[in-house]
Amino acid sequence: MVVFLLIVLIGLLIYIIWENKKGKEQGKQKFSWSPFLPEYKGKNCEIVVKEPLPYIDIMYSEKGILLDMDDEWIMLSCRQKKKTVVKILRIDNISSVKEIV
Repeated sequence: MVVFLLIVLIGLLIYIIWENKKGKEQGKQKFSWSPFLPEYKGKNCEIVVKEPLPYIDIMYSEKGILLDMDDEWIMLSCRQKKKTVVKILRIDNISSVKEIV
């Protein structure tokens, strides 16, 4: 009997934790830069990312010319040392964008 009650209690705790996480995820609204990026196309801008992206060598931000975009991705042309590098990253990873004059 005690084992059965312990199993029921553990099941209830797992259910409560699962419902709590589900409620928090629904409460968060994702902000997307998709509607605002077309005005930066062809301009020199700085893009700040939400988290480091070491596989494309972006730790905090990247400066460059916004070449192209679609619903999920952007293409950024960056100068690194003596060469130009094209980087492609997801719009969901963007924290902020500002134009460099």
